Amino acid sequence: MMKSKFAAIGCYINYLAFGMAYIMIAQNMTFLTEKFNTDNAGVSFLVSAYGIGRLASLYLSGAASDKFGRKPFVVLGAIFCALFLIGIPLSPNYGIALAFAVLGGLANAFLDAGTYPTLMESFPKAAGAATVINKAFISVGSLILPFMISFFINHNIYFGWSFFVPAIILLASAVFLFTVKFPSSESRAEGKTAGATYSEKPKFHIEGLALVGIGFTAPALLYLMNIWLPVYAQEVLGMQLTSSLKLLSYYNIGAFISVIAVAIALKTWLKPVHVLLGYPIISAIATFAFMNATSTALTIACAFVIGFSLAGVMQLALSVICEFFWKNKGRMTGILCTATSSATAGIPFVTGMITRYTDVSGVFVFSLMINILGILFAIIVNVRYRKLTNPARACVEQAA
Repeated sequence: MMKSKFAAIGCYINYLAFGMAYIMIAQNMTFLTEKFNTDNAGVSFLVSAYGIGRLASLYLSGAASDKFGRKPFVVLGAIFCALFLIGIPLSPNYGIALAFAVLGGLANAFLDAGTYPTLMESFPKAAGAATVINKAFISVGSLILPFMISFFINHNIYFGWSFFVPAIILLASAVFLFTVKFPSSESRAEGKTAGATYSEKPKFHIEGLALVGIGFTAPALLYLMNIWLPVYAQEVLGMQLTSSLKLLSYYNIGAFISVIAVAIALKTWLKPVHVLLGYPIISAIATFAFMNATSTALTIACAFVIGFSLAGVMQLALSVICEFFWKNKGRMTGILCTATSSATAGIPFVTGMITRYTDVSGVFVFSLMINILGILFAIIVNVRYRKLTNPARACVEQAA
């Protein structure tokens, strides 16, 4: 079993590089508009093509990883992601770049479908912590990339190297992962719930759909806050541009601290289902306070708490749905991540339409509605989890 832990290490390395890859196009918008003789909208279409590639392949890749194993998808996902990173800056024209963007989305789907089940199967007694830690590696990669791009700009280094560095990491990781042992089928069985016994069979049409709902609401709130938090601070709260942008730094600091704190707590006393309910309640209160903030200090504090309470929720929802339906971890990953992709694809459009008919305050009212919906989904999950894992009920049904 110890040898299979090396697979988890490789997966974490993949997602460190992926933390750079998934924001790479947006971070290099200026260079790409010049290279392909297009505008910001044209580069945005590359981001959309990436999202389409991911959305179209998530469910099938998740189901296939249950059938064919995790290793092929983790290794191929790393290779495809490296090809995407190499291909974009070297593409001779915009059309080929679009094809590489779709490949990047496919790579993302392969990585998700193979990685999250692998982490749960590598650490069956700490599946929630294992998936949340993956979020920390993504955050670190996302934090490193802007500094790396700035370094290359300041030293007149070809912009493509910001693509090539994570590509090299991914290729090295793919070679490493190809040589290591992945968790066996016995590990998958152990990963059921770390020994929990259900009083009845979990129902996908109740707790399963509620968790899929969280898979939509959690990333929707993340994406919404990343886009509109500084805009609201400028237009409604009257903050200066530089000060409003710094709010995202406090937001990200809160998210990073949250991931570490939750990972530690999950290994000792906290259950993922409790976080799924507690965090949306905290984020709703913090968002309401942010909307009515009257001082810079309170605004900063609210941004920190919002970041803290939104981090890792999707990963925890994934660990819980795979705990309920442990025989089909890959399929469940595909379903929940499809909901996640739908959120990231739909939220920019919906919030953009809201701002056409009202101001940015309407976006934050919409965010509170999503937040309340997430709380309702979490209540359903907690009630069902308590019922399914009730020792007294289990004993009665076993005696019957």
